[in-house]
Amino acid sequence: MSGAVAIATAWQRPAARRKHLEDDLQRAVMQFLDLALPPDGVAFAVPNGGKRHAREAARMRGMGVKAGIPDIAICLRGRALFIELKAKRGIQSVAQREMQQKLEYCGAVVCLARSVEEVEAALRRWAVPLRARAA
Repeated sequence: MSGAVAIATAWQRPAARRKHLEDDLQRAVMQFLDLALPPDGVAFAVPNGGKRHAREAARMRGMGVKAGIPDIAICLRGRALFIELKAKRGIQSVAQREMQQKLEYCGAVVCLARSVEEVEAALRRWAVPLRARAA
């Protein structure tokens, strides 16, 4: 009988837990930005991603949602800064690379970051006066 149980469970895999690595990273980055940006700056998330029903996706496109927009936008002292967040092994989609080129052509600065520390480093490269450091 124990052999039957072993055979029955051998082909059954436990449901893989869905990982939200980029969601966790985005939460951490937004917490950092809330602390670190000067009071005259604002950072906000652009909730473009995620799985949507075809009707909802069409409705969102009609309202102006654009494929490839970076995850976080920062407005500071007349500047537009954008951050695309990726998990350790994540890669930018074609739409994301094309949008980055378009935003840069328009005068914005854009980076891809995989950690809060990389976000801080980019902001320092962009001469953003920060009030806090990443852990």
